[in-house]
Amino acid sequence: MILTEVKALVIRTTDLSESDRLIRLYSDKLGVLSAYANNSRSLKSRYMAAAQLFCYGNYVLYRKGDKYWVREVELENNFFGLRSSISKTALASYFCDVLSEAGTTDPDVSLLRLILNSLYALEHDLAPEHKIKAAFEMRCAASLGFMPDLSGCSECGQDEGELYLDVLGGVCTCRDCREYAASVRQEGTVITEGEEARRPILILSPGVRAALRYVMECPIERIFSFRVSDEDEVALAVSAEQYLLHHLGRGFDTLKFYKQVSD
Repeated sequence: MILTEVKALVIRTTDLSESDRLIRLYSDKLGVLSAYANNSRSLKSRYMAAAQLFCYGNYVLYRKGDKYWVREVELENNFFGLRSSISKTALASYFCDVLSEAGTTDPDVSLLRLILNSLYALEHDLAPEHKIKAAFEMRCAASLGFMPDLSGCSECGQDEGELYLDVLGGVCTCRDCREYAASVRQEGTVITEGEEARRPILILSPGVRAALRYVMECPIERIFSFRVSDEDEVALAVSAEQYLLHHLGRGFDTLKFYKQVSD
């Protein structure tokens, strides 16, 4: 029997029986892993409070073969306030699903800090939900290695006005360079129209671009300390969401549910 101690957040739970539960953890030392929490559904269990979604603490696990079991838990935060509203619960669940999908057994402490800060901000209303969501999504994409270059046009260096972000390529072009490229394509020398149609493009205003650059580059404890104009709020939310989902290559039921209950 091998004992391992990790700081971890419960990002998914699966009930196995009337008393047992399988919990999925995002940990500081082992990345994403699953562990059996026996008798955790019993009211008398010492694990009950720490085997629920959004619980964070110090988990002592024992391993046998390739499986883990919870041996001891010292709970630090259960983010109970997230359960005060359906929209908060849904958004927090979406954050957890993203890490469950994107996380690996290679630990990334920056992602653990990101989701903990996001859950705390959401629980305590430190920023509007749409702002927390956009910051989480874009910083998550950057931490996963998908950071785009938003400094200016990749062709001419223009850094003013609207820029067009090639989501898959991670680079921007200005209107003039984009129009020039389109004229070249019409001559059949660069890229086919079918290939171009499949490449998602985001139009970024200066305000949205500044906000996205900020959340990708700022200290994690300052990630929600940015301002965006009312007219840019919707564009920011759409841009961050689409950028992350395109790179993950999938959608999430928890995100769909969040949109239903937050409208």
